[in-house]
Amino acid sequence: MFKKIALIVGLSAFAAGSALAQTKWDLPSAYPATNFHTENLVQFSKDVDAATGGKLKITVHPGASLFKAPEIKRAVQTNQAQAGEILLANFQNEWQLFGADGLPFLADSYDEAAKLWRVQKPMLEKKLGEQGMSVLYAVPWPPQGLYAKKPINSGADLKPRNLAHGRVAGRAARDGAGRGSEPSLCHRRCRQHDELGLNGLGC
Repeated sequence: MFKKIALIVGLSAFAAGSALAQTKWDLPSAYPATNFHTENLVQFSKDVDAATGGKLKITVHPGASLFKAPEIKRAVQTNQAQAGEILLANFQNEWQLFGADGLPFLADSYDEAAKLWRVQKPMLEKKLGEQGMSVLYAVPWPPQGLYAKKPINSGADLKPRNLAHGRVAGRAARDGAGRGSEPSLCHRRCRQHDELGLNGLGC
């Protein structure tokens, strides 16, 4: 699964910015300064500075130094920060489509992540717009792996291990291992597409 990091901005920030000669925005990120998503944000802020002739200055706050990951979306909604970087899947409890890219096997390459984004984006823009925000861009986060000291060749190899996991994938892997069977992630890709109303992705 390729989860997406999205850069969101509060719509009130645009309104405030248009009235001032120079505007300053805070942009919190939960990730360290050396993470490639944060490096993207820094480059974005430099590009905005150049494109606006210095009229819009964006300060990137990495490493959850301004707000922790679960707090960033609310901070943008309430204009405590004018923009913010969020992991969409973190907000699936608010709206299921935020978590679509966290489903195992739904999008397992950069090409499929781009295809999912094209289908997902109009719905996300509408939802975020209703919440007073807009998405500026999204970047896929490459999938995580399963790390172990010894080879894992079957579900039986997982039985004595404790698993640290993400939400959907981890539950499915844990359930598969608990049954003593191959840790199948349970959901077939086409069924997921149908359940989410993402038929435009194909199977």
